[in-house]
Amino acid sequence: MKIVYFFLPVLFLFVCSVSALGQGKINIENADTLQGGKNKDNEQFRKLIGNVILRQGNTRIFGDSVILYTNKNISEVFGERVRVEDGDSIKVIGDRLIYNGNTRVAQMRDDVIYTTPSMTLYSDHLDYDLPANLAYYYGGGKLVDSTNVLTSKEGTYHTATNLASFKDNVILVTPDYKLESDTLQYNTVSKVAYTLGPTLITSNDGTQLVAEAGSEFRTLEEQSMFGQGTVETEKYIISGDRLFLDDVNKLYRATSNVEMISKDNNVIITGDSAIYYRNRGLTKVYGKAVMRRPMELDTLYLSADTLVSVEDSIPSKERILAYHDVRIYRSDLQALSDSLAYHITDSILYLYRDPILWNDKSQIEADSINLEIIGGQVRRMNTIENSFVISKDTINNFNQVKGREMVVDFDQGTINKIDVNGNGESIYFVLERDSIMVGMNHILCSNMVLRFEESGLNNISFYTKPNGKLIPPHELTKAEKQLQGFQWRISERPTKEQVVERTELKRSDGIQKNNEILSEDQQKIIQELNPPE
Repeated sequence: MKIVYFFLPVLFLFVCSVSALGQGKINIENADTLQGGKNKDNEQFRKLIGNVILRQGNTRIFGDSVILYTNKNISEVFGERVRVEDGDSIKVIGDRLIYNGNTRVAQMRDDVIYTTPSMTLYSDHLDYDLPANLAYYYGGGKLVDSTNVLTSKEGTYHTATNLASFKDNVILVTPDYKLESDTLQYNTVSKVAYTLGPTLITSNDGTQLVAEAGSEFRTLEEQSMFGQGTVETEKYIISGDRLFLDDVNKLYRATSNVEMISKDNNVIITGDSAIYYRNRGLTKVYGKAVMRRPMELDTLYLSADTLVSVEDSIPSKERILAYHDVRIYRSDLQALSDSLAYHITDSILYLYRDPILWNDKSQIEADSINLEIIGGQVRRMNTIENSFVISKDTINNFNQVKGREMVVDFDQGTINKIDVNGNGESIYFVLERDSIMVGMNHILCSNMVLRFEESGLNNISFYTKPNGKLIPPHELTKAEKQLQGFQWRISERPTKEQVVERTELKRSDGIQKNNEILSEDQQKIIQELNPPE
């Protein structure tokens, strides 16, 4: 029994040693002709010709001719298509090969094709480190799988993790876009790519996205996530600290420090988040959403809970929709409303749902208001239904005009004339030398025209059976000094900071968040683009 126990370990050690020695040396499995010799450095070699097959462990090498340096354990393989097979899944084909049996590194050259179950790699210079399961190429290469094509100057592929790394002039081509970067990692099974530096993506429709920081591309799901970056379409440039691309639904999402620039109309919109619907030409910006439009003499600032930019092939139909808590500021004009439509080309603002506007010493209200800005200046305003204008005179009296509809003309940024059409009613304080009140005119008529001078009311013309009276100061009561519905809301007049920074704004009666009077088209857009929870 002692002999048996002594003999078996020795025999096992001998067998393992022989096996290890066989694994270490390159073995000849087949050759039509075998010759021996020495080179100029007196190194012994074997020359194998015809249907040569070499083996080392699970690795087999095929070629037409081979020079095998037995002492160095190195082989040089030549042929029309030299081939290395590592197990059942990896195959490397090329025109010539140097294989080191000690390091088990295969250096394949010229028209190299490296294949695994998940991808095919093409290059002229490829080294394959079998123990590390690592293939690396230089001088240019191309990786192709079932979904994408990647090219670069240098690259590596790790078979155990299916992870490829690319450097220098990296280009990833998918069915929907082309990606360009200096560095990229790509998983050939999950089809997910990662970049660490600046990245450019060009979609098939010409939309470009530039990412400055790390990015992730889920090519199967056609979704991508980026660090700080910029999306550029035919009409807009959109940037943010984080970008998300969904190519299935054709949308881009930007978050944190979002900015959208209109190339054609000199409009800049900023906010906390933005969504760009590529197929519909819609961009929604929300979270302290602010629009800036520099004009010849001033800048128009417009802010709201949400701003929606609507593209259109017809320029006159391009517009910006603002809804809920809309605020406007220019040095000569301030306004509030619940909702707004801004037709950019015509430069017309349509204010809906309890709009109120201030110009110099005047306050204007109506059920809806539209405002024309021509050549950078406010030119005309139309008020529709329940129009009410209040203007403060030099001794703090309130001149008032009511009517169904009004047309307000401006000159150099201040009210010049008001045409009242239908149900006209006015209170006008008559002053002497702008400091002494003579009396108050209270007039009812269908239509009237008010003219202003030096920011104050100069005269009123009345049409169609006017009915009025002049009340002397000593007979005036407080109730007579105000038309029904009078409300001086100067405390709500927004400052530039309250518009741009969206700071708290005091409201006397509050504006209900309701878009019932918007057009059906505008309501549909608002309903579709509600901000996510």
